[in-house]
Amino acid sequence: MSTSPPGQTDQDRLPLDTTSFREAMSRIAAAVHVVTTDGSAGRLGATVSAACSVSDNPPSILICLNRETRVHDAVLENGCFCLNTLSDDHEDISDAFAGRHKLEMPERFAKGDWTALATGCPALDSARLSVDCEVHSATEMGTHSIIVGTVTDLRMTDPGKSLLYVRRGYKSLDT
Repeated sequence: MSTSPPGQTDQDRLPLDTTSFREAMSRIAAAVHVVTTDGSAGRLGATVSAACSVSDNPPSILICLNRETRVHDAVLENGCFCLNTLSDDHEDISDAFAGRHKLEMPERFAKGDWTALATGCPALDSARLSVDCEVHSATEMGTHSIIVGTVTDLRMTDPGKSLLYVRRGYKSLDT
């Protein structure tokens, strides 16, 4: 007697391990962003896909950063970050800030034009959306921190194509 739900075979079920979990999560399409920070801990950035709104009162968003990265510690020390949502022609910027080209931070930032917003964090001039935030809280979960930011400034471009990441590859979507 099978314990699988109707329409599902035992072959569809995967063990709950790191490899299976990562494969499952790769099937969730996500917008691609570069999180930047600037301040006493330095000017740093990283490509992320884990970001979403939290509340409109007060306006706030969250990002998830691996605690072993330099940008994690810099965001917390600087007390601010800017979430830059990439357009579909920003694959090179995404790859650079993901560390795929092994570039130093100044070389990564040279891939685009940046303007400091209210907190002083760099906003990518050609981003679909830039949301500038002061850190409100950070909560540890597993290997990452969930960092909530209170929005201090934002910029948007006209509707166009945003960069998505799904099944370990880039796609685009009209937003």
